[in-house]
Amino acid sequence: MKKDIPYVFTDEELKALALFFRNSDLEVPQTLSRLSIFAETYIYNQMTISEAEAFFTKEHKKRKR
Repeated sequence: MKKDIPYVFTDEELKALALFFRNSDLEVPQTLSRLSIFAETYIYNQMTISEAEAFFTKEHKKRKR
C-alpha cells in the first residue's frame, strides 16, 4: 500500500472528524493521533470565538489520549 494517499478534506469533513474523535468513548489509536490533532487544530483555527467556546465546553467530551 502507498505510504501517502492524496485526499483533500472539506471543512465539514474535518469538523465531523474532530467531533467524532472528541466524542468517542474509545481511546484514539496512536496511528490516528496525528489526524485527530490536525482535524481539531484546523477546525479550531477556522472557528469564531463563540464557536470555539461551544466546541471546547462540557457539550463535547474531551478527547482521550
